[in-house]
Amino acid sequence: MQKKILGGLFVLLLGGVSLLLYKLLNQSIEVKMDNAKIQSSTTLETKSDSTNSTWVKELAHQDTKEFMFPVNELLIQVDSPVVALAKGKAYRLVIDKLDRYSLFCIVQTLTVLNVPYMIVKEEKIPLIYVQEKSITSLEPVLRELEKYDIKSKIVEVGL
Repeated sequence: MQKKILGGLFVLLLGGVSLLLYKLLNQSIEVKMDNAKIQSSTTLETKSDSTNSTWVKELAHQDTKEFMFPVNELLIQVDSPVVALAKGKAYRLVIDKLDRYSLFCIVQTLTVLNVPYMIVKEEKIPLIYVQEKSITSLEPVLRELEKYDIKSKIVEVGL
């Protein structure tokens, strides 16, 4: 008797859930799409001056593949860490192990301590150059790297 009542309730519950799902899945959803119309308040007029030949037209009609600047002199200034390191004394940070984790720790330590550094990759070995006034000012860097179990020393380098 209890099995029949329990089975009937289960069938009734299953029918109710299936009816609810059927109603939810077959709802018609109205979607209104408003397309914004682009209206130009001002119209741009282009003037073409075909009588005067400008340097742009001359460059456009050249057949050569090389690029020439339309000026007599060109000054390019690149802010490079090498130039910054060449101005002061530079030291090289020599580390006993150079894996990705230790390199990450070194970069983070130098960044936090505001020490200017440069990493140069030579034959798959990254070389770390730091710029400070003296070796004693780099002692906090060595102590901080000891916390990460990175044994290092400082060597003066002439650039």
